[in-house]
Amino acid sequence: MLQRIQSIYLFFYAILAALCFWTFPSINEGMNAINEVRYTPLGLSLLVFLSIFLFTKRKIQLRLIQLVFVAHSIFAVCYVYGIGFIKMIEKNHLSSGIFFVLGLLFLGLAHRAIKKDEALIRSLDRLR
Repeated sequence: MLQRIQSIYLFFYAILAALCFWTFPSINEGMNAINEVRYTPLGLSLLVFLSIFLFTKRKIQLRLIQLVFVAHSIFAVCYVYGIGFIKMIEKNHLSSGIFFVLGLLFLGLAHRAIKKDEALIRSLDRLR
């Protein structure tokens, strides 16, 4: 399970999203209109943690990671739009911006590694 590099990337994302939920109050401040939106990082963390255990079902794992990637992107745009980019810089909320960038980076790297695994398995199946 954790011997594959994509599992490590997904594990790092799950930890990062869970820490974002508990340690960054700026995420909660940006979403005054809808209180339930603050649980988004925790939900994304749980989805990614679930996808780590789907390592035998790569297609489902790819779809789940793509779903989390899109949800993470939408959450990032809503957050920046909700709090305002200028206020984000003025109030020094850049730590939450790092969460968005690192999260997309980890998800992208995991997606790429899963695609490589899938290509390797297909090439081995052709040799049989």
